[in-house]
This record gives sequence, C-alpha cells and structure tokens, in this order.
Amino acid sequence: MQLWKGWLYVSLTAGLAGWLVWRLRRAEQARGASEHELTTIVQHASAGIARVALDGRILWANARLLEMLGIDEKALGAIDFGTVLPPQEPAWAAHQMGRLMVGEIDHFVGERQCLRSNGRDPLPTLCTVTSVPEGEGGCAHLVCVLQDLSEIVRARTALERSEARLQLALDSSASGVWDWDLAEQRLSCSPGIERMLGYTGDDLARDLRLTECIAPADRRRVFSAIRHALDTGEPLIESFSVRCFDGQLRWFEARGQRYAAAHGAPDRFTGLLTDLSGAYHADERQRLAAAVVDNAAQGVIVTDAQGSIRSANAAAQRILGYREAEMLGLNPRIFQSGRHNRAFYEALWEQLLRTGQWQGELWNKRKNGEVFPEQVAMSAVRDASGSLTHFICMFTDQSERKASEQRIEYLAGHDALTGLANRDTFSQRLEAVRAQALASGEQFAVLQLNLDRFKEVNDSYGYTVGDAVLRHVASQVQRALRPGDVIGRLAGDELAVVARHLRHADGAAAVARHLIEAAGTPWHLPEGIEVVVGASVGICMFPAHVESTEALLQGAHAAVYGAKALGRGAWCFYEEGMTQGARERLAVEAGLRRALANGELRLYYQPQVSVASGRIVGAEALLRWQDPQEGLVSPARFIPVAESSGLIAPIGQWVLLEACLQAQRWRSAGLGSMTMAVNVSPRQFALSDLVAVVGDALAQSGFPATSLELEITESALAERPEQALALLTKLGDLGLRLSVDDFGTGYSSLAHIKRFPIDVLKIDQSFIREIPESGEDMAISSAIIAMGHSLGLAVLAEGVETPAQLDFLRQRGCDSYQGYLRSRPVPPDAFEVLLRDQLAG
Repeated sequence: MQLWKGWLYVSLTAGLAGWLVWRLRRAEQARGASEHELTTIVQHASAGIARVALDGRILWANARLLEMLGIDEKALGAIDFGTVLPPQEPAWAAHQMGRLMVGEIDHFVGERQCLRSNGRDPLPTLCTVTSVPEGEGGCAHLVCVLQDLSEIVRARTALERSEARLQLALDSSASGVWDWDLAEQRLSCSPGIERMLGYTGDDLARDLRLTECIAPADRRRVFSAIRHALDTGEPLIESFSVRCFDGQLRWFEARGQRYAAAHGAPDRFTGLLTDLSGAYHADERQRLAAAVVDNAAQGVIVTDAQGSIRSANAAAQRILGYREAEMLGLNPRIFQSGRHNRAFYEALWEQLLRTGQWQGELWNKRKNGEVFPEQVAMSAVRDASGSLTHFICMFTDQSERKASEQRIEYLAGHDALTGLANRDTFSQRLEAVRAQALASGEQFAVLQLNLDRFKEVNDSYGYTVGDAVLRHVASQVQRALRPGDVIGRLAGDELAVVARHLRHADGAAAVARHLIEAAGTPWHLPEGIEVVVGASVGICMFPAHVESTEALLQGAHAAVYGAKALGRGAWCFYEEGMTQGARERLAVEAGLRRALANGELRLYYQPQVSVASGRIVGAEALLRWQDPQEGLVSPARFIPVAESSGLIAPIGQWVLLEACLQAQRWRSAGLGSMTMAVNVSPRQFALSDLVAVVGDALAQSGFPATSLELEITESALAERPEQALALLTKLGDLGLRLSVDDFGTGYSSLAHIKRFPIDVLKIDQSFIREIPESGEDMAISSAIIAMGHSLGLAVLAEGVETPAQLDFLRQRGCDSYQGYLRSRPVPPDAFEVLLRDQLAG
C-alpha cells in the first residue's frame, strides 16, 4: 500500500513535469514565433531602427537604416551612431541623453542628419531614442527609431519658397493681404499694407479708422460696395483715396471675396489692397501732358516710325492751316517750302537718327501756300528695346518774331521818325563814298541841314506837330536829291546829305540851294494853318577841305554855324578855324569848369513808376546846370561839350556819388527802398576807371549796389562791343543793375543785346509819343516789350504823358514807366514830398 502510494506520487510528479515541459516548449515556440514576427516587422519597417550600445556602437540595424546610411551589414560594427547620425542641436541632445541615463525620462525625440557613405546630401530624420533597462534598473542599451523627413523638408521648403514668391509678388505689385474675421470683427493685415499706409505702430487693426481715413468723397460708395459684397457674395472691386498715417493722400484698389463657414454662414472677408498711386499719378501726368500738348502755343505733330502723321494738336492745325483729319496718314513733306535743298534734309535726318534730336529753323508752307519760318525741335522716340517707334516735332511760328527782328534791325540803322539812315549808317555810307572817291579822284560834298525855327514849332504846337513837320521836311529833302546822293538824320533837327560826282564847289552850292528850297515847302495843320521851317546848310568839300569821314562831318557841322550867322535859309562853305560854334563851345567848356568847381551842378529826379501798382519804384537822376547869369542851362547844350572836352569824367563821378548819397539819405529816412538810375554817357562809359568810380561811390555813400542802375546808350555798346562786354561784366559783378537807354534809336543789333548782361530795356520816348494814334509805334513798342521779356529783361517806357499811353503799356505787360503823366524831373526836396505822400497813402 505504501509502495503503491509512492508510485502514484512519482507518476503524478512525472506527469506534471511532462506537462510543464510541454507547456514550456509550447510557450518557447510561441515566444520564438512572436520574436520572429517582431524581427520581421522591425526588419522591414519603413523607419530606420537600430540597437545602439551605450558607447555609441551600432549593435544591430534594420534594412531601412542600412539603406539610409548607404552601407551593408558587415560594415555596421565599425560605425559610430553619433558620427553618422549627428544631432541638429548637440547640446540639447547631450542634455537629454543625460536625463535618459539616470532614468529621469525613458525616451526623447530630436532631429538628426543621416550622413550617407556615398557622399550625397544628408537625409534629415526625426530620431526617437528609447532606453532599454537592465535587470537591476540600469540601462542596457538604446533603441533608436529614425523617420526620414526628406519629403516633409522638401514640402516645407517648397511651401517657404511659395510663400516667399507670393510675398515678393505682393511687394513687387505694391499689394498686401487683408482678412476680416466677421465673427470676431477683427481685421488682420499683412506687413505690405502697413507699409503702404505708412503705419509705424504695433497694432494696425486697433489704430485704423476706415471711416476717417477714406476720403470723404469716396466713403459712401466704398462702404456701400462692401455691404453689397457681404450680402450677395459677389467680389468686391473698388478704387478710392486714403489719407495715410504719414499724412500723404494715396490711391488704392481693394479686391475681396466673402467666404462661408461649414454651416454656410459667412465667417470671413479676405482680399488684396493694391497701391495705385504710381499708376494714378502716371495717368494724371499723362492727362496733364495731353492737356498741355492740346493747349500749347507750340505746334506738336507726332508721326510713326515710317513718317506718317498720327496726331496734330490745335496749335499745329492753326499754324499750318490744316485740320487734323486732313493731315492724318500723310508725310510731313507736304509742308516743305522748297527753300531747303536735299543736302539740308539729309543732314537733318542724319543727326536726328544718330542723336535722337534736331533743332533749328525751317521754312515751311501753310495750306494756303504762304511760306513762313518755324523754330523746330524734333525728337526720335524709341521703345525699351531701342526700336524706333515715333517722331515728335514741336514748332513755333516765327513770322511775327522775324518781322519784329527785321523791324528792330532796320531801326538799328535808321531813324524811327523819318525813316532816314541814322548817324551810324550815314557815317558808314559816307566812308564807303570816301573810299571810292580816293580810288577814282571824285569830288563830293557833305552838306548838313539844320532846320530854322524848328524849336519854335515844338514850343508853339507841341512835339506831335514838330515830329510831323520833321517828317515832312525829310521827305521833301529826300525827293530833291540827285541819283546816287546819300541822306541821313544826325540829330534832332539835323539832316546830312552826301552830294556826289561834283566837278567844282559851285555844284555843291547848287545842291544846297535845292535842299533849302525843299526844306521850305509849307506843311499844313489839320486846321489849315500853314507851318513853314527853313534850313541852314553847312558844306564841307572832299578833298578840298578835309579828307577823313569824321572831319567831313565836323566841318559841315561847323559850317552850319557860319550859315546861321548869315541869316536863315543860307548856306556856307567850311573854312579852317571856323567860328562861332567853336567860340561858343569854348565858352561852355569854361563855364562847365567853373560850375564843377563852384558847385553849380544840380541833380533833378524823375520818378520811375510800376505799371502794375502805380507806386514809385525808382528814380532817374538827371543833371542840371544852374548858371548864376543864365539860370538853368539845357543839358543838350553842355553835355556834348562835356563829352568832347573830357569834363564828362569828373562830372560823371560827381553825379554818381551825389545820386548814391541822396538815395541813401531817403533810405535812412524810412522813405522806402527804390532803384536809383544814373546815366552813363558814351565817353564816360569808355573810361577804363568806371568800375572803380562806381565802387568808390557805393563805398562812400553806403548805398547798396543792388539798388543802383546804370543806364548805357546803345551807341556806347555798339562802338566797341568787346570792350563793352568786358566792362559790363565787371559792373555786373559789383551787383548793380544795367539798362539800355533809348532802346530802338541807336545802333545796336539784336545780336549785341543778347550778348550783354543787361537787366532793363528803356523804350525811347519817340516810340511812345504818338501812341495810341500811331499803329506803327504801337507795333514797335509791343515788339520791344515782347523781345525784352523773351530775353528775361524788364522793360521801362520813357516819355509817358497820357493815360491812354499808360493803358497801352499795361495791356502789353510793360513793367514800369516814367514821364510827365506822373511827374516832371524835380529837385530832391520835391521828390521827397512825392515819396512821403506815397508812404502816407
């Protein structure tokens, strides 16, 4: 029994052991299958997986990691994990590893670069490092799982580039993105919008007040469009102006679209804001340019590259006489006048195509056949690639300017009143006759006519009648000339004639008698009153008396005094050492020397008045001689003597200083700042020390140079133009103003006037006296005013005596005037009264 129990225990124990063995084998088989399944999954995982020793050796790696590293399994043992898979942030990775080793964490995640053996670009990876513990709680090894981030990085890079391109496009297009969260009522804007609005704060949505910044004229329209877009879902497209944060007014276009949430209700309103200011200003400039072209006084014609007319403005139509429709498609050759040859046009086109520009004068033809001068500026227009696209021709009708220049040129050599040659032209013609006579042995005579009783006519009937009588006498004398004789006007009532081809002195006497008879022809006033003036004639023969041109004129002039001594209507030959005129001139010269020493010279002042305001803006200092016996001596009597004797130098020096001192006294008395004009005679102008004289006068008086104006006659400029230019330049450097006195009566040409640094043109009173009765004088005065202004000069009219004359000058834009209409020349105390009255008024 006891044995049986023993075997039963052994049998049960053996059965239990067998069953346990079987169960262990089944469990081992299951675990092996699981491990095999797990190994298979790990081996073929899409992520790289490695078992890494604590010293960095890779103990095992799956196929994906081997592929990522570009190595085979045999080379695995020689690779250090930290070397081939360095972390992006080493310091952070080391810190995390420390935490992992002490059990603070069981894993960490970080980005690593997978360095491939074939040298290709490293792969970006996301690495999860997990600790595998030992039996006693320590770390046995590490398991690292690496996910390839290449596609993610490429997508991220592509997105960044796309965003950058979008931002660049927005920046380049002067646009910005806005987004209005309708639920939160929050507006978000891109930096581009902040830049466009000139915003420098930190919260645009907070500071932006659309109801205030949108221009009042645009607000209702813009808000109505926004409401319509939100209500209907239609796109918003509106342009408007905004007063930006920097104070500037800019023009914008807003484009937007409403977007709905999942439940269908609109939840945001998003779009673009584009700065249109540049385009707006460009359009505005284009519209302005078009308006300027359409309304320009210059004609403008545009052709295509083949020369066909594409447009012509109103001025071009007016100048050429064609309607624009008649010109379109035609070649500008239809305007050619025939005055220019083929070589001229070839040179024009060569320069235009080579340089892109041509300027010059053309004679063209209007539709009615009239040939006229144009000032032309042509330009070639090319596109961005340099290809020729258009030609632009701008031109002005020079007909009136040419006529005015010709008239002024004519007046430069002729007397405006009589139309006769003036002294300069007459002297040139006399010199030509003398040169011919020297070559041929011809005899001729210079006869000077001085009108008798002419001063009485002026005093009795006025200057208008006096001028008419002078024109009548000049015309009658001219008719009495023989063929080949020369006539001219030397001075106020002095005419001169060159009588040619004389056999003896009796021939000259016969000519003198005919001239005296012609000068005595009566002239009748409109009232029927007969006016008769005679003439006294002085004769100087060539070569019997003198031989030089100047001596011939002087001899004839001296002989006039001999003729007057014989009585009116007489003639007299020149005699050497002649006579009364010489004695009188000597007496005047002696009196002048006494007057300069004894203080008998006086300055009178005539106001110069602004045409626009009527206020006195300057004064002209005029020399007077208060002789103790004779009283006031006419300047016409003593100025020529002062010039010929050389006394003009000390007299001129005194005049400059006295005028500056007086003007400075008025300034110091608070009577206003004005210009002081002082005449400089031709002889004084020729003196080399004039600059020093002016400088001394300014220094002694303290009068500012900018308020001093020197008046120079045209003859002084014409006699020695190069020296005159140098002297005027030096005077201008002192800061003073320069004016041309009695413009239009002297000898200067337009070329001279343009060369000199002149500030003011003074229209001679002979052109003003008969305005508005004389259309010719009105035309001449208008031309001088226009020419002066075109040269940048101020224009002053002399001898204004009537309101009608002043009205004419005002209409023509004349700057200032002087004359009896405002005041005669007056002494300093009387002029001061004028200034004080003006100041009080």
